[in-house]
Amino acid sequence: MIRALLKRGYIATRRLALLPLRAVVKQVIPETAGLKNILFLRHDGIGDMVLSTPVFRALKEGIPHAVLTVLAGPGNRDVLSGNPFVDEVMLYEPGLSGTVKMLRELRRRSFDIVIDPFLTYKLHTAFLALLSGAGCRLGFAIAGREVFFNLRCPEADDRRSISEQTLDMARALGLNPRDSMPRLYVSTREREAAWESLKAKGAAKGDILVGIHPGGRYESQRWPAGRFAMVADYIMSVYNARVVLFGAEGDREAVQFIRKVMSNTPLLMDGVGLRSFIAALSCCRLLICNNSGPLHIASALGIPSVSTMGPTVPWLWWPRGEGHIVIRKDLPCSPCSLAVCASHRCMKLITVEEVIHAAGTQLDRINLDINAA
Repeated sequence: MIRALLKRGYIATRRLALLPLRAVVKQVIPETAGLKNILFLRHDGIGDMVLSTPVFRALKEGIPHAVLTVLAGPGNRDVLSGNPFVDEVMLYEPGLSGTVKMLRELRRRSFDIVIDPFLTYKLHTAFLALLSGAGCRLGFAIAGREVFFNLRCPEADDRRSISEQTLDMARALGLNPRDSMPRLYVSTREREAAWESLKAKGAAKGDILVGIHPGGRYESQRWPAGRFAMVADYIMSVYNARVVLFGAEGDREAVQFIRKVMSNTPLLMDGVGLRSFIAALSCCRLLICNNSGPLHIASALGIPSVSTMGPTVPWLWWPRGEGHIVIRKDLPCSPCSLAVCASHRCMKLITVEEVIHAAGTQLDRINLDINAA
């Protein structure tokens, strides 16, 4: 509580301090015909990158003559593999020496516009946009950050999804996006390689594969691992489906615990790279997970999901598209967006029975579709 009050006080003070500078920054409305070289900053989370794919399409379709470069992080760059609307991916380099080297490269490339889609009060990317040397800098008006931009989007709005707000970047340039669905691209070769890996672990043609991913970026986003194990056992026993247990390197402890306490034997696909995960997930019929990057990957692949949601702002991070069931508790303290919570009530109150019921609803629908095909 004290930390939140201090943060609000800091943001309010900073906004007032920067307000006089806003009038000094002359606004620029660029002609899209003159934009040849576009830089888009997106070096944060996997889910953020997935939810930005609609704006990449909007920019490329609206300004087809421009080269679109995305500054990505090492953890999310593989989301862009095969994306036909991104021309180049640059790797973000953290630390002082990395930042200096990166800024030299950005200035050497002489970008016409740099787009900062970060919905945050933090100033790092706003400084990066300013120091890039781009003639036009586009970003959101949040807590005074707008003084670094000479083309501004409106204030952040927690009642609209991240992907819709990111599309405001294209609208600010006078473009009219026609597709707001996140999309990922998996090649035939990638999918075939993923299927071979699944077969080597015991999958067979005709199996209904259900992915389970217990991970989450923050501790507060993670449903207890033991409950995932109970859901997995139920699905395998009652629906005769094959559970594929996924997890990144940071999820290894949870994955191993789930495997240890399960009565049935899942197909283990933990610790694989991001592209391998995406390809393997594309072979599944359903994903059960927390509100995290894998959920948005499933949405972008058109894979139905059952997900838990705790401290996350629902309107921002609700999965896009049809076929998703989200289980959350509407508590007075939620959403709080805290990374760590002492009580974790919003997640602990989600029962195994609720997730099993949601999974059963999805699997019944999937079986109907299979039988009708």
